[in-house]
Amino acid sequence: MPELETGQAPGGAGAVVAATGGVLETVVRYTIVLAQLTAAGLRLRGLSQQVRATYDYVEGCAVAADRLAEQMAGLEVDSETVSEHHEAAAAMRSVLADAEALAAATEDLAAAFSATAAAHQADYGTVADAAQAMPVPMADAEFYSNR
Repeated sequence: MPELETGQAPGGAGAVVAATGGVLETVVRYTIVLAQLTAAGLRLRGLSQQVRATYDYVEGCAVAADRLAEQMAGLEVDSETVSEHHEAAAAMRSVLADAEALAAATEDLAAAFSATAAAHQADYGTVADAAQAMPVPMADAEFYSNR
């Protein structure tokens, strides 16, 4: 029993390092997945805000084109030019519904990433915390695998 007297585990320090390496790898992988899911959700929310800002800009351009067409009509500019400005405003408005649908879908996707991150943390967070807090080396990760 010399290993007990010296405080060394059977197999020496190399076995301890190898066992903790698996734990660290699992905890690091969990942390990385959680960070990636959270970051993806945040980026998608930002994209949705950019789409909505562009939507507002295009809507403003359509209003301006219609206003300009009305001013031109008041100044007796030819009807073809006035009509072209109204058509341009209508074309701008025609993409607004698609832009709003894109923004809504992006927000839904961001919410799904956030929900996935929360579920991942709920499923594995306590396990990762317990693995980090263990006073002894954890067994090889294959031992705990349910796959």
